[in-house]
Amino acid sequence: MAFTSSDLISIEAAIIALSAGSRVEQVAIDGELIKYTPATLSDLIAIRTQITDSVTPPTLRTYAKNGGRGL
Repeated sequence: MAFTSSDLISIEAAIIALSAGSRVEQVAIDGELIKYTPATLSDLIAIRTQITDSVTPPTLRTYAKNGGRGL
């Protein structure tokens, strides 16, 4: 699955909401009850790490071409 920067923003918002004590485990829409599996902070942080690794391009290393002696 390809993650986007909006996925990263969403997971960070979920981490902040969970840290602040805001938890939504169920929602009623038109009389229909939808239940969600509660997430833990460690689960959300692990997912954020996966998304960050996927979204952030790897850094390139640069090397000196001539590593000779300085005069």
